Amino acid sequence: MDSYRGRYPYRRNHIHEYEGATTFNDGHIHRYKGYTGRPIPTGAGHVHYYRGYTTLNDRHRHEYYGYTSVPIPVPGGHIHYINGRTTYVDGHIHRYEDRVSQQIYR
Repeated sequence: MDSYRGRYPYRRNHIHEYEGATTFNDGHIHRYKGYTGRPIPTGAGHVHYYRGYTTLNDRHRHEYYGYTSVPIPVPGGHIHYINGRTTYVDGHIHRYEDRVSQQIYR
C-alpha cells in the first residue's frame, strides 16, 4: 500500500468507473461509460488513462480519451475528474465533463 502525501491510502491495483452524457451539439447528445486504467504515478499522486466510444446516435459515434485529474480525497478514498472533447465526426465534436467513482480495488 502506498499513500498520496500521507492524506489517504491507495493501492496501485485500483481503477475507477465513470459514465455521463456529452454536450448537446448538432441536434443530439451521446452517452459514455467505462473504466479507467490502473494508476500512473505523478509528482502530485497519480492519474489514470481512459478511452472509449460514445453511444451511437444520429447514425454515428465518437471516440474519447484522456487522463484523469490528480486524486481528490473524499471520505473513504478518492475520486478524479475527467473532461475533454470527442473526436471530430460528422462535422462536429462534443464536450464531456464528469467525476469518476471512488476507487475499485482489483
